[in-house]
Amino acid sequence: MLKQWIDSHMDEQLEALRGLLRIPSVSRGEPREGMPLGKPVYDALDYTLKLARRLGFEKTRMLDGYCATVDFGEGEELLMIMAHLDVVPAGGGWQSDPFEPVERAGRLIARGVCDDKSAAVSALYAMAAVKAAGLPMKRRVRLFLGGDEELGWACIDRYKQTEELPAMGFTPDANYPLVNSEMGICQTRFDKPRSGSGVRIHCGTAPNVVPGEASAVLPFPAVPCEVPEGFAAEFSENTIRIRGFGGHAAHNEPTKNALQCLLHVLAEQPLDAEDYADATALAALLGFDKHGEGFGLDIRDESGRLTLSPDMLRWDENGISLTLDVRHPFSLSLQALLDREDAVFGALGFARTTIKETAGHFIPRDSELVSALLSVYERNIGHKAEPLTTGGGTYARAFPNSVAFGIDPEGEESECHMPNESIALSSIRFNTVVFAEAIEKLAVK
Repeated sequence: MLKQWIDSHMDEQLEALRGLLRIPSVSRGEPREGMPLGKPVYDALDYTLKLARRLGFEKTRMLDGYCATVDFGEGEELLMIMAHLDVVPAGGGWQSDPFEPVERAGRLIARGVCDDKSAAVSALYAMAAVKAAGLPMKRRVRLFLGGDEELGWACIDRYKQTEELPAMGFTPDANYPLVNSEMGICQTRFDKPRSGSGVRIHCGTAPNVVPGEASAVLPFPAVPCEVPEGFAAEFSENTIRIRGFGGHAAHNEPTKNALQCLLHVLAEQPLDAEDYADATALAALLGFDKHGEGFGLDIRDESGRLTLSPDMLRWDENGISLTLDVRHPFSLSLQALLDREDAVFGALGFARTTIKETAGHFIPRDSELVSALLSVYERNIGHKAEPLTTGGGTYARAFPNSVAFGIDPEGEESECHMPNESIALSSIRFNTVVFAEAIEKLAVK
């Protein structure tokens, strides 16, 4: 019954998704009255609430422009599905307009299509399928739509000010089969005040985005040099431009960090003594590492392997500022991580100026939530499955009994934050069916 309803509405669902993808809801736009996260984020929230009302949901609310909710069902307890409608900046490397969805080889391509807009629309249509079936409910169901997942989680803060916490929940913002263990996250900025440098670098779009492009302007003609495989370099008068391959800092294995490559090219330039010392020191420390090898932090345990990604660099006449993203396993404490970073950067004359940290999160394998979601997934995929660990930071961390459930298929690299972000059309249907059956399993009598 649920699959029949979903199949009969799939064309409609895809068209609704395309409309949402056309809204350039990049995180933290210019605030306006009633739109604290910017008009595009507000427009994405408003668009989705209007879609919910067209699907017959009467209980929809906008919470001060930070987030929105869609509710249905009966029962004392609340099951909540958490998705977000904000996206990271498009960045370079796209083969098409990132905010005009296109289909190619059975995939839908646009910024935010897999992080997290298609999941949000699939969750809404899954709820509509269960509602249309008229099944008796034992728990109420709520779709939470966030507007600030990528940067500050102000949407979560606003929700918790006035709203009910769920008895259980899941967020379709990670991987299948299911993620029940999330490593700690630590983003730090280190500054080195200086004066008189002629180098100008403004690289990176967000602390959690591995930069696929980087450039430097020098006070003299740039000297061409070779770069490693996977990178491209352009030398034009006094400018160096590096192209690599960006992505999500939590999944940095397939990326080619243009910032790291730029530092190595910079160290080959005829810089003055201070600039040369800083460029060579940073290039030697960061290398092309992905796991903090240069810091002595390549640590792995059952919760995962540490990742360290330098994602933002500012270099001008006032000094140098470098922002790192670290996803650390449970066996490495936050304080031990910070002590190591402080010691290494302190030796280079840098001091830590900002920190944003989020504790790790774990839900047992034998809990009702995990066992139920795994059973739904196994029934639809046709084989046994076990929970995963991740360095990603999802909304599951915001609530005590929540996990990440989908949407990246098993064995596939995540396209989150990457150029030409895409999802298979078949996966959109699969996700909608799985979410509907998960609702049935957890919220229907």
